[in-house]
Amino acid sequence: MNGAPLRIVQVVETLDVGGLERLAVDLAIAQKQAGHQPAIFCVFHPGALAVQAEAAGVPVIAFHKKKGFTWSNIRAMAAELRRLRADVVHTHNSVIHHYGLLAAWRAGVRVTVNTRHGLGVLHSARRQDYYFRATMPWTDRVVTVSEDGREFFVRHRGVPRDICQVIYNGVPLARFLAQPATPGAFRPRLRFGTVGRMVPAKAHDVLIQAFAQVLPHYPEAELHIAGDGTLAAANAALVDRLHLKQSVHLPGITSDPPSFLKDLDVFVLSSISEGMPIVVQEAMAASLPVVSTRIGGVPEMAPEGSVAFYAEPGDAASLAAAMRHAAASPNLSAMGTAARRIACERFGIEKTQLEYEALFRRLLAR
Repeated sequence: MNGAPLRIVQVVETLDVGGLERLAVDLAIAQKQAGHQPAIFCVFHPGALAVQAEAAGVPVIAFHKKKGFTWSNIRAMAAELRRLRADVVHTHNSVIHHYGLLAAWRAGVRVTVNTRHGLGVLHSARRQDYYFRATMPWTDRVVTVSEDGREFFVRHRGVPRDICQVIYNGVPLARFLAQPATPGAFRPRLRFGTVGRMVPAKAHDVLIQAFAQVLPHYPEAELHIAGDGTLAAANAALVDRLHLKQSVHLPGITSDPPSFLKDLDVFVLSSISEGMPIVVQEAMAASLPVVSTRIGGVPEMAPEGSVAFYAEPGDAASLAAAMRHAAASPNLSAMGTAARRIACERFGIEKTQLEYEALFRRLLAR
């Protein structure tokens, strides 16, 4: 660290389990390890990941916002920002950005940065989009997690190009590096798998349908989907309806992602909307080749051919074809090694922390 420690407050909706929330906690822990003084504000309730943050010495403060716009929450957040003597307010996504911005203004915080993690194109959020556009004159920087995301927000969401920059997400690599997968080592058995919330954006139903098309060609193949969510029952019913219960495994949420990933041969991302999914970075760190839909920043981090096979979003036949190409490849082990090397070079949480620190210091020095 060059310079005095920074007092950094991240603002999120909650710390429920999810990629954005995982990044916020990992980033705060990395900031603390680098000598800074981080804290996390949850505009709504704390969520399950709050326990991990607090165990690492990162304060988590929840404001339990009710429905509708409330000045009382902004006043309470501003009071906490003054108490913490925050240098930087770092908000995540658009829903609560105006709360963080107004509280920072009220508390006299010098720098406000927003990170947009996805494209937010699956649902209508006109009010949040209006608020987000309205805050641009007072937002010091908008960070996107991929080049694809930067182009989207500049072209379609009114973000001025000169305040928009890319900082890739990062993950704590050590625990994934410690348990490397051995892709292709147990042919003809091949284990495809993924980790993620069972929600519409992840399109696990498309993945299950694609696997049904793969299985006749590779009858010893398996599909493992770790996660839970609103579509868990529907996905289980689909597995039943397609007579896949012997080959498709739905273990629910995993508390040990490294152990889950090390038993796979190929990681599969079937999402129809993503920014820069940290689960792909984790899979790469675990030495896994990737099959993915061509979405968001995934092609930026997992090069086609050397690390990944790609399919069109929402297309089960296209995803099945990519999975069959992976199954037929004699290079799965080499692709896993290449994935691990890229993860080590580009996607450690320490690198992400240093890039945010450099940004914060530049803005504070203006």
